[in-house]
Amino acid sequence: MKKQLEHFIHLNLKNPKLEEIDEILKIFKHKHYKKGDFFKKYDMVCNELAFIIDGCAKHFIINNNGDEITSKITQKNNFISEIISVRTNGKTPIALTFIEDTEVLVANFSDIRVLLETNLTLNRIIREYMADQVAELLKLYILFLTGSASDRYHFILNNNPDLLEKFPLHFIASMIGVTPTQLSRIRKK
Repeated sequence: MKKQLEHFIHLNLKNPKLEEIDEILKIFKHKHYKKGDFFKKYDMVCNELAFIIDGCAKHFIINNNGDEITSKITQKNNFISEIISVRTNGKTPIALTFIEDTEVLVANFSDIRVLLETNLTLNRIIREYMADQVAELLKLYILFLTGSASDRYHFILNNNPDLLEKFPLHFIASMIGVTPTQLSRIRKK
């Protein structure tokens, strides 16, 4: 299982040190989650980082009307965590749940923080993960401010083409801020 994370590191970093990769792999533990299990419940603190080996997770909030709003779907060969909670060590309304049976490697942030003091490879991986998260969020933020629902749909489609094939349309509609009916109209155009 850890070979997949090791392969991910080699693909994403130029010349990582093998001894540093070994240190990283030691802090990650294999876990299995069933569809519907939570990685982080709403109004809880997130203190773990997971690398998805197989399966997927969604990030969502519950709005004032009690509706579930999906903000993101993360698939295999990607990290998941809840950045605001990790950074502030506070509770947030964002939840992460698995939308199919999922295999992950999980590390506690207390172990990650210790290793970050000496491990350049982990620093680079975390920095790239954070930069990717910020860039994606800013692109979506700009689209919500300046673009149409159609623009947001095409952004999701261009950046994650398999989402429409793999997941219910109400997840996609929620991600772009429209109803499923509105999404159907956008798709027809």
